[in-house]
Amino acid sequence: MAKKTTPMALLCGYLGAGKTTLLNQILTNQKGYKVAVIVNDIGEVNVDAKLIADGAKVTDTSSIVPLTNGCICCTLKTDLVTNIENLIKSGKYDYILIEASGVCEPMPIAQSLMQVSNGNLDNVIGVVDAKRLVDEFAGGDSLLKKDMDEENIESLLVQQIEFCSTLVINKKDLVTEDEFKKVRAVINAIHPGVKVIETDHGKADIADMLATGSFDFETVYASAGWCQKLEEEEDDDDDDHDEHDHDHDEHEHEHDEHGHHHHEHKHDGDSGADEDEYGIATFVYYRRKPFNRQKLDSFADKWPRNIIRCKGLMWFDDEPDMAWVFETSGRQIQAGYSGQWIAACPPAEQKKILAENPRIKDEWDENVGDRMIKLCVIGQNMDKKAITEALDGCLA
Repeated sequence: MAKKTTPMALLCGYLGAGKTTLLNQILTNQKGYKVAVIVNDIGEVNVDAKLIADGAKVTDTSSIVPLTNGCICCTLKTDLVTNIENLIKSGKYDYILIEASGVCEPMPIAQSLMQVSNGNLDNVIGVVDAKRLVDEFAGGDSLLKKDMDEENIESLLVQQIEFCSTLVINKKDLVTEDEFKKVRAVINAIHPGVKVIETDHGKADIADMLATGSFDFETVYASAGWCQKLEEEEDDDDDDHDEHDHDHDEHEHEHDEHGHHHHEHKHDGDSGADEDEYGIATFVYYRRKPFNRQKLDSFADKWPRNIIRCKGLMWFDDEPDMAWVFETSGRQIQAGYSGQWIAACPPAEQKKILAENPRIKDEWDENVGDRMIKLCVIGQNMDKKAITEALDGCLA
């Protein structure tokens, strides 16, 4: 008989989004749950822990565990797991809530929580400020007035929206009806189909957040807008092929057991959806030529501000054996190795891999093999033609 596990929920959202208010609502209306809370504050004094204790009128403050002077998505990972396992061992609690710092990325925390002994990650709850989304995503005017450090907030907001199983849109009362519809359009582009709770002052039904069983890592990862769009492109061209499994290295990129990159592709060209009434649109930029590193670096300095998210595969002419993942969210632009292209393998190994993966063999390019550039671009009021021409100008 399987041992009973303790469910956990992760609460993420930028500073001021309303996480602590929402947490207080849960603690004052627990409906039979005995909830323990772990609060991460990046300062030396954990302000949130005191706000939670005071706001929820908690008498047993041992149920609130502060983690300070670090971030649970990086420096405090071990402390997080240890504290949760100690709470579970105490037998006093039947649910554990983790409030991440406003500057935390949710995915690495979720990966840590999945390693907790006798615990199960039940829900990842993202909290966003509707007013901030109006100012910094849908309109973007206020973002242009901020300095570079502040602009990186946009990147974090994208990741917090993109990786959750439940999204609470808070402060609905601070925006107009039309502004809110615009917010929903942006969210639908970033994370289509996510369960959304609309609220003000953090007033939400606990049943929609606790014991939902809604979190599955692979499902949440694959539900991101960029990921769905790239999958749709593959499915459009592969309807007649057999289904296959995806294995993710760090849940980011597909590789085989030897570290070679696997990815399917379709015909050379660009595709995308029509803009909605708020100008939110998505398209896929696809080429079978490599980028020139210097040209792409130069264009990155002039990256269009109305692109909300861009992610996908690429390769460089000066390093043709390696696949890269190119990723932008807001003004943050980065690239990292994804593995070796199959076309770069020794002939015997290449033959074996292609035999085991017929979909790749069916679409193999006689000149470049499996090498490609394939980027999903999500943004508002984008000039697709101009962006495509600018990216073409970065080709070798």
